[in-house]
Amino acid sequence: MQNLDAFRELISSPKNIVITTHYKPDADALGSSLGLSGYLKKKGHHVTVITPSDYPKFIAWMPGNEDVVNYEDYRNQKKTQQIIADADVIFCLDFSVMDRIEAMAQPVRASKAVKVMIDHHTFPESFAEFVYHDTNAAATAQLIFQLIVLLGDKDLLDVAIGECLYAGLMTDTGSFRHPCTTPAVHRIVADIMELGVNTNLVHRR
Repeated sequence: MQNLDAFRELISSPKNIVITTHYKPDADALGSSLGLSGYLKKKGHHVTVITPSDYPKFIAWMPGNEDVVNYEDYRNQKKTQQIIADADVIFCLDFSVMDRIEAMAQPVRASKAVKVMIDHHTFPESFAEFVYHDTNAAATAQLIFQLIVLLGDKDLLDVAIGECLYAGLMTDTGSFRHPCTTPAVHRIVADIMELGVNTNLVHRR
């Protein structure tokens, strides 16, 4: 990440943080969001994960899922828009073009929050003050893991965070079959397994 020291300073004190990801999230999108959320909560931040839409039930088992807010739930939309407006920091995960969050794009753009984009897709837009973007990464979950390590907080990783990040890595690599499955990916998976994550259980879920 560029300006890592400035980013470290940004998250060094408690903030109101929103994490969002692309429309119709997949396992990497949701896993990255919930993994990052778990980490930031350990740092003392108030974190809300807001997805632009619903997502498949087969990824709803992830730790922290019960607190995810669906922006398309019109019963809560005014409250959700206020949360976005009041945020100090908005993390944009697993997308690099604002149109990928559909109706959420307008309130996110309008928010005075510092924007942080973490993604591995091509042709990113320039909308964030902090960017961790690497098209060679197998998944955004990989970048979240790497960022936590870069910040010196590897000791804050736990089983719940590991399950979320493993789900993202596993699915975006096609169960580690795709060419994006590098030695770095396997090293991260080894670290996740050493946390005590039951990878077989994640596969079955």
